[in-house]
Amino acid sequence: MDSDPVKDLEIVAYVMTIAKTHKISVKEALEFYFKKLKFELEQKQQDKTNLSSSLKERLSPQNWEAVMKYVRHHLTNEEISQAYYQAKNEGKLKPAKLLVGGDFYFRNSDFVGSKYLPPGITVEAEVYDNTIGHVWLSPIECEFVFIDELEFI
Repeated sequence: MDSDPVKDLEIVAYVMTIAKTHKISVKEALEFYFKKLKFELEQKQQDKTNLSSSLKERLSPQNWEAVMKYVRHHLTNEEISQAYYQAKNEGKLKPAKLLVGGDFYFRNSDFVGSKYLPPGITVEAEVYDNTIGHVWLSPIECEFVFIDELEFI
């Protein structure tokens, strides 16, 4: 794993601030920091598990498998592009606006990571079981979102 000196410095400064604020040793502050990180990680994993279970209950088995295939398998740009054009040719893609902004996770052969999308941005979306939508920014950039985060135009 690559080291990020700026992030490392931020962590050191944060731990030192905890120690100074609470008048405890740096070792105790570091232990507190690690416990906090562990707790936050457990919370995120719990949230993901709850979200996954809830989503699985609401989707049809076919659409659940389609979502899981996307999540588990790193598709090539060609595979993503084929899925986009197939959905477009079948008339499944509709223009929509994002109602919520935030970091959306995208992955393709050229890019893996989050992009910030502001509320109101126009995208193409495909509906899955009135629960989630497959949002397309381009033929090779897509993400799943909840339908209530979209307004179809």
